[in-house]
Amino acid sequence: MGFESYRQGAFTRRLANLPDQPNMQAAELKTYFDSSPEELRQALNRLCDALGEFSAAAKLGYTASAGVPAQTVQDAIENVQKQVRDASVGKLPSGCVDGDKLAQDVRNRLTAIEHAAESETNARTAADTDLQSDMNTVKTTLTVKTACHFGTYTGDGTEKRTISLGYHPKAVLVFREGCYTGYSSAIYGGLASEDVPLMYGDSVGLGVTADGFQLLNSRNCALNLSGYKYSFAVFA
Repeated sequence: MGFESYRQGAFTRRLANLPDQPNMQAAELKTYFDSSPEELRQALNRLCDALGEFSAAAKLGYTASAGVPAQTVQDAIENVQKQVRDASVGKLPSGCVDGDKLAQDVRNRLTAIEHAAESETNARTAADTDLQSDMNTVKTTLTVKTACHFGTYTGDGTEKRTISLGYHPKAVLVFREGCYTGYSSAIYGGLASEDVPLMYGDSVGLGVTADGFQLLNSRNCALNLSGYKYSFAVFA
């Protein structure tokens, strides 16, 4: 990084450049032979001096890691120092403490908590599945066994009248306008099932038929009074 200028290049005087029979004095030849080692010595000394400077660490490269994301030795040292300071006050970097660094009793507790959480999750999942199954069963049961339809009719005053629905109901509930079924001894509505009709003396006041329900309109059984509006709920 910062030491490229101290790299030793080709020597100034190379033995290979000399002729096979050099025409040189002995002292000159010795100086020639010593020149390359001297260049190397001087380059090495300059490098040692540079490495001894206070800023040398900032010039030395460093391969960054997950724990120490730095590009120079100086930055790496400062990063590690900061991590040590943070650790001394409880600010540990994320991921520096794994299970192997924990005491055995702490690991045992964490394992127990993990197993308890897993068991609770499994129990909740099973309970949710059972609840959903029960709800589906209830929904199916209600759909199959109970179908409720609502409607109205206006009395026409006839003594006996049949309201056709197009299907056989299991029960029918009738209310006269004002939402009541009787007053004193008079009947203005009521509940009848396919096996238990609403009787008025010996007559059927309200009863289930094969495709709807029948009504009686007499003195005190007024389920079809002319001009009055009646509401009904049919259970099929």
